[in-house]
Amino acid sequence: MNTPLPNGEDPLGGTESLLGASQGAAEAADRFLADSRGEEAVASARRGRWARQLIEESTTISATLHASVGNEVFLILRTGERRRVEVSSLGEDYVQVRDSASIVWIRLSAVIAVEAASSLVANPEGFDPAEGLLSDVLEDLVADELQIRLCLAGGAALTGLAISVGAALRLRLPQTGHIAVVDLFSIEMILLKIPQSPS
Repeated sequence: MNTPLPNGEDPLGGTESLLGASQGAAEAADRFLADSRGEEAVASARRGRWARQLIEESTTISATLHASVGNEVFLILRTGERRRVEVSSLGEDYVQVRDSASIVWIRLSAVIAVEAASSLVANPEGFDPAEGLLSDVLEDLVADELQIRLCLAGGAALTGLAISVGAALRLRLPQTGHIAVVDLFSIEMILLKIPQSPS
């Protein structure tokens, strides 16, 4: 039991000072909590900015195409054509795509935009190695003696049987029997028709 002091003071400082001390502690705790929340909000905003910057820096045409493998996208080409395709694979300098009737290899420099149904986040560290060059694709087509259609820089197109590839591609043109010698770097697209099974 507490004995009052001669002048009537409470030895513990009185109820009022206890209440004042607990209110002061509560205010300090609230300030600490508010400061912590403020610091976390700043840190969260900083992390968000860093993540957006990382995505922006890694968002390129080739990174987006790589992230789109197996999905349908629209490619906007240098010619102005907008093509709906399924991305099959990515080479060092081309993208291989499919549509209902053909397999197409498109030089990456001919693709000026990729339009996808949803935002694709590319992770460059997760990329598989590229599958070679467009010239390697041409070598395979020559070996298989396949008829192909070439779309060239400037809008010209040639259809024929790929005979050989070296410094240039040699193409036998079926309409005339002539041989076309085609500069490899002028080839923007190679189209191979898929034989349709009779229904």
